Amino acid sequence: MTRSHAAEPAAEVEVDLAVLGSPLFRAARATIASLGVLYALTTLFPMGGQRPALLDTWFYLIVLIATALLALARPLLVRRNRVAWLFVGGGVASWAAGDVYWQASFTDVDANAIPVPSPADVFYVGLYPLAYIGFILLARASVRRLPASVWLDGVVTSLAAGAMFSAFTLNDLLDADESKPLAAIVTNLAYPIGDLILMVVAVAALAMVRWRNDPVWWLAALGAAAFTAADTAYLFGLSDNTYTDGSWPDGTWMIGLTLMALAGSVHRRRSIDEVRGFAALLVPILFSLCALGVLIVGTFVHLHPLTIVMASGCLLAAGIRTALTFEQTRELTRTRREAATDEISGLGNRRVLDSALPSMLASLPRGAVLPMTIVSVDHLHEMNRILGYTAGDMILNAVGTRLQQALPPEAVAVRLGGAEIAILRTVSAGTADSIARDTEVLLRSLAAPVPAGPVPVQLELSAGVALAPMHATASAELIRCAADALHEAKASRSEVEIYDPGHRGDVGSHLLPDLLRAVEQEQFFVYYQPKVDLSTRRPVALEALLRWRHPVHGWIEPEVLQRLAMQVGLTRQLTRFLLRSALESCANWRRQGYELGVAADICAADVLDSRLPYDVAKMVNKLVVPPAALTLEIAEEVMLIDARRTATALGQFRHFGVRLALDHYGRSAPSLARLRGMPVDELKLDPAFVAPMANSPQDAVVVRSTVELARSLGITVVAEGVDSREMADAATLSGCAGGQGRVPGEPLSVEALPAWLSSLHPAADRRRERV
Repeated sequence: MTRSHAAEPAAEVEVDLAVLGSPLFRAARATIASLGVLYALTTLFPMGGQRPALLDTWFYLIVLIATALLALARPLLVRRNRVAWLFVGGGVASWAAGDVYWQASFTDVDANAIPVPSPADVFYVGLYPLAYIGFILLARASVRRLPASVWLDGVVTSLAAGAMFSAFTLNDLLDADESKPLAAIVTNLAYPIGDLILMVVAVAALAMVRWRNDPVWWLAALGAAAFTAADTAYLFGLSDNTYTDGSWPDGTWMIGLTLMALAGSVHRRRSIDEVRGFAALLVPILFSLCALGVLIVGTFVHLHPLTIVMASGCLLAAGIRTALTFEQTRELTRTRREAATDEISGLGNRRVLDSALPSMLASLPRGAVLPMTIVSVDHLHEMNRILGYTAGDMILNAVGTRLQQALPPEAVAVRLGGAEIAILRTVSAGTADSIARDTEVLLRSLAAPVPAGPVPVQLELSAGVALAPMHATASAELIRCAADALHEAKASRSEVEIYDPGHRGDVGSHLLPDLLRAVEQEQFFVYYQPKVDLSTRRPVALEALLRWRHPVHGWIEPEVLQRLAMQVGLTRQLTRFLLRSALESCANWRRQGYELGVAADICAADVLDSRLPYDVAKMVNKLVVPPAALTLEIAEEVMLIDARRTATALGQFRHFGVRLALDHYGRSAPSLARLRGMPVDELKLDPAFVAPMANSPQDAVVVRSTVELARSLGITVVAEGVDSREMADAATLSGCAGGQGRVPGEPLSVEALPAWLSSLHPAADRRRERV
């Protein structure tokens, strides 16, 4: 099969188009086409009965041969669709060869003395099968797959065209041949039947390519139509002895040949769109009406049975096409409904939300509000794990069914994914408090037990609500606000939370788009906070802190930055940037003689990053820094992760000689028993844990007991938040080995660090002082 244009290499297509668009080829094409049109025009004017013989002999033959060569030039010079155009060009050349033979043999012979059939007829008739094959191959090359509706359109239009053609010509042509020999009858029948099939194939091919506004196809189809008209006129002229050389049928043949030759030589770079929608159906409808008209005429006028058969076949194909269209429309409606429906909950899906939210925002009446409520089925993950995913699906389906029953018809409810459902409803009048109360009532109606296991499952639901236009006027921003409110509801374990733009934890969420750009714009800076030995008050290390200098909001502190980075997937990238910067600085200090260690925060996700220990080892080796000079400070939430996984992950760092510190210890309710299984070298007490001991003997006892436990496990204890002399003394008395805070030193920028280092004595000088 001929390869489609889309499947060919772009370079090959460019070469083909360059050939067709070359100045020489374009000049030759224009010249030959002009000569063909000129000859056709001469056949329309009688010239006073004195038509020059040269026009119908030498001039005609030159134009005829040139046109055949133009038709053959396409398959000889261009690879694309070569086989298809070889058949079309061969058909044109075959007809031209037959006419050359006829001109050479029968120009001066009486028409009644010309044998029928003759060798000229063989070449003339040869046009038809060659053109049929060429048209079909071109259509197949243009479309890889033909839907049933497309080829049915081809059947409808082609049968209608055949019925109309045969209604006007077939009876007269067949009746005129009844007295002639059988060979002559068969030969003369070959022309109208060949023209009929040529017309059918041309129209069917146009239907197969969806009536594209493509000059190639329309030139080929019009060329076929010109041949049909010329052959019909010629046969009628022979039957009543009115045909003469140089009359308009000869000009029409030349036009047909020229159009078919031009079809293969058109230079076209721009892709052609298909006719779609009602316009694509309009043509088959019009052809069906024409076929109906032929049948109506057939009730009053005798028509050939073949005409009746084709007209009836057209209407039958049109009926099948109509039934197919109806079924396709019903299937499309069902598919669209399924594409917009979540299979598990029975609610809409994200496509529905993306479509409804902008329109509801745009049409919001004055004074009304549009609450965006995101409801979450809490602990669904645990339910899936314990009861199986089928139970989880039953829970979501039950919630979806209850929600459809509880909401008004105009409300929109969709499942966002996982355990979250979004609800949109317009409220004409109401406050944030009243909407919160309504949401609480809705949650209680949804939270009834669901029979999804051995016993009914009691549901716990949380909801976050954002209001438009109060909180946001854009779709994406409104969803983000509702998601932040839901996050706050889960964190505070409250049932419903209304979005609060003034909440500090939310400020950072607005910065997420800026954070993605900040990486490329190099807006991150590393600061270093001293960590001192409380017994000597000398610095022993510097903790590297990654800060973000936002162009509008100023400095974003490390904890907020770390939380934001986790939301947009930048944790891995920023952690490595921090560690690389910290180790480079540490290497620089040590080259200057300052034996200071460096510390850096990593989160729980970093701990479970299997590649991080190896990346850290590569950095340490490359910068020639002792592994023990680096301390990785791990957030306390690692104690909530599976103990075996945590121990394995931390053991990787210990294997490479890196020190580990448990940061923010005591912020929540620490487990001393789990601390015993943690392979850490250092314990950093959170400021909230150590601050009360300065004024509370009981808190001092708790801190002291923690320090003693850590010592017994070989763990060094560092107190954070040492912001006063009293706190430094209390931390020292409690047994803490080190301290961080305002008293030991505020975080220092890279620019301020050299001056701070110069105030210290290098390690070599300190050794000389001891001596």
